[in-house]
Amino acid sequence: MNVFNDLTAYNKYLNLAEPLHPLMDSRVCKQAIPNFPPSSNEIQVNLYKISLKKNFTGDIKYGKASYKTDNGLMLLSEPGQVVSWDALTFWDGYAFVFHPDLIKKHSVATKITQYKYFSYEINDALFMTAEEEQTITWLFTKIHYELVDNKNKTNEDIILSLLNVILTYADLYYKRQFSETESHQTSVSSKVKMLLQRHYNDLSKPVANLPSVSSIARELHLSPNYLTDLVRTETGKSTIQLIHDYILEQAEILLLQTNLNVSDIAYQLGFENVPYFSKLFKKNKGFSPTEIRNQGNG
Repeated sequence: MNVFNDLTAYNKYLNLAEPLHPLMDSRVCKQAIPNFPPSSNEIQVNLYKISLKKNFTGDIKYGKASYKTDNGLMLLSEPGQVVSWDALTFWDGYAFVFHPDLIKKHSVATKITQYKYFSYEINDALFMTAEEEQTITWLFTKIHYELVDNKNKTNEDIILSLLNVILTYADLYYKRQFSETESHQTSVSSKVKMLLQRHYNDLSKPVANLPSVSSIARELHLSPNYLTDLVRTETGKSTIQLIHDYILEQAEILLLQTNLNVSDIAYQLGFENVPYFSKLFKKNKGFSPTEIRNQGNG
C-alpha cells in the first residue's frame, strides 16, 4: 500500500501540480478531478484533509465502508486514513489539505484534538443545508484565493483563522445533524439495543464474544466515534456504557433466575476475565454479583 507523508508526493500521485505551499494546498475540485487516476487501490494519507463536495456521484471507499450521494457534503479526515476509489466521476467544491506541522504551534491543533469528527468515516459525512453550504463555500474560497494570490507571501495566520472558523461551524452543523437524526429516524440507541438483544437472544448458552463499540458500529455502518456521539446526544451516555448496561441487566437476570455460579455467568455473557466482570458489575449495580444473588434469595 502506498503511504503519503507529504503534499508533494501526494499531489504527484494525483497528477496535480506542486502544492501552493510546502505545508498546505487548496484545490478547486472540478479542475483537479480530471487529473486524478480513474481508480486507485488503498492508499494511506498522513495529512489532514477537509473537502466540500457538491453534486458528488462517484463511489469512494474509506476502510471497508463506501458511500454514494448526490447531495452536498463535507468530509474531514485525519492523518492515517486509508482511502481507495473506483470509476471516479466529477464533483464540484473545494479540498484543503495540510500537513500536521502547519498547526503544531497554533491553537487550532488543540481544537482538532477535541473534535472527534476528523476520525469519522465517509458514511458519517456532514450533510449541510443550503445556508450552511453557502457559508462553508465562502470560507473555502477565501482560503483558496489567499493561497493563490499570495503564493510567495502566504499569511499562515489568516488561513489558520479561516480554518478555525470552518472547524467551529462543522462542530455546530454536526450537532444539528445529530439532533435531526434523533428527531426523524429510529433512535440509534434503540438500534444498538436491538443488536444487543440479537446477540443475547438465548441466555441458555454462552455467546462467542462480548459485543464491542467497533462491532456495533460496523453493524450500523457508522464509525465508532460517530456512533458514540449520536448515542451521547440521545442518552447522555457513551456507547460502551449502553452496552455494559444491557449486558449487566442480563447478568442480573441470570443471577436471580438460575443456579449458575458467577464464573459461569461471566463466561456465558462473553467475559474471559471473571474478576473484571465482577468489578464492572459492582460499579454498574452498586452491589457485587454475590450480593445481588443473596438479596434475591433473601
